[in-house]
Amino acid sequence: MSDFGHHIGMRSILVLTTVLLLFALTGCSTSVTISGTVPTPLVQELPIHVGVYYSEEFKNYEYKELPNESEPPMTHYQVALGTHNLSFFRNLMNAMFMQVTELDNPNLTDSQKNELDVVLIPEIARYDVLLPAISTLAYHAVSIEYHIKLTDLESTDIVNWKIIGYGKAEGSVLGGGEAVAEATMEAIRDGGARIATEVPAAIKSILAVKEKSDVLEEPSNEPPIKL
Repeated sequence: MSDFGHHIGMRSILVLTTVLLLFALTGCSTSVTISGTVPTPLVQELPIHVGVYYSEEFKNYEYKELPNESEPPMTHYQVALGTHNLSFFRNLMNAMFMQVTELDNPNLTDSQKNELDVVLIPEIARYDVLLPAISTLAYHAVSIEYHIKLTDLESTDIVNWKIIGYGKAEGSVLGGGEAVAEATMEAIRDGGARIATEVPAAIKSILAVKEKSDVLEEPSNEPPIKL
């Protein structure tokens, strides 16, 4: 082999070695496909008309885990959960309320103000995945933090619930990517169950207080009592 060929060969080996070293240090990235359906919780329907605004970020939510130099090499996941999460929320809202209208804008038109009782705006505030390489446990764990904002017909915030759903699945049985997908679906289901338990009951109480307040503020048609 000529000196030139030897030089090219050594350079190729050096490049390959560098690539493999970087791969070992940073791990690899895996796209996780969420599949299947999430059952809707059985809840008592609240007889009100609710407007729901789903932002584009909520509809297309995707989690991308970035490598951390302080952590050991591992697989990093990209999880696109927007589609399944949105489908679940649509079913959940229809189960919780008598009538649901999806809104293109959280700011209501005059006609919408005449039709709706309140507006809900769900948001995924945070998604976390805990891998066995970090936790030393045998399963992959996922948590999803939802913020559920309730506003009145003038877009004034009434309350903002923080609800966290949890899920886990064993990677040794399903494989890493499938375990993350299964844990994600379980976290969506758990979060939905908590929302179904807390939100309608709270809205019912809020509207009852408002109705009582409105009655007290209505002017009386009866003539004043003369003493």
